[in-house]
Amino acid sequence: MPRPIPALVSFALLCACAQVLESSGPPAPTPPATDSSPRALFAEYPDLLLEAVAASCEGPGRRVVRPEPGEVRCEGLPPVEAAASLILQYDGIVEDLPRYVSSIAVGESDAGYLVTADTYIRVPQRSGELRIVRLPDPELEALIRDVFLRAGGAPV
Repeated sequence: MPRPIPALVSFALLCACAQVLESSGPPAPTPPATDSSPRALFAEYPDLLLEAVAASCEGPGRRVVRPEPGEVRCEGLPPVEAAASLILQYDGIVEDLPRYVSSIAVGESDAGYLVTADTYIRVPQRSGELRIVRLPDPELEALIRDVFLRAGGAPV
């Protein structure tokens, strides 16, 4: 016998997708990266790296967000089943769907520019707060560190 609640949540997510993608307003705040987030030091400002991150953020349900001049985020909607699961597991809402987020932020340092990558899932809550869910992925972190090295960064 089918379970009615997940089916209703899935249906609500399908209906809400078009509204969420077209919503405008200020970008969600960026949470602080974790101590284990991939980082690299660049001698020159990494314009090409930021442009590459923005250019790679394409496809249905994905968008580039630039909350500050030195930050680029790629935000994407998870598949319907994953979104429903995230909403149920983390007490989210269907009016503002969870998003997968990949972020690259550049900050100045005495030795050049410190670039930090962060990946997380943002789950909006009824209270208006955002719940940040981080799922460790050593393979993804190693890939990001490799990209930083190939782009001319030194590991930190």
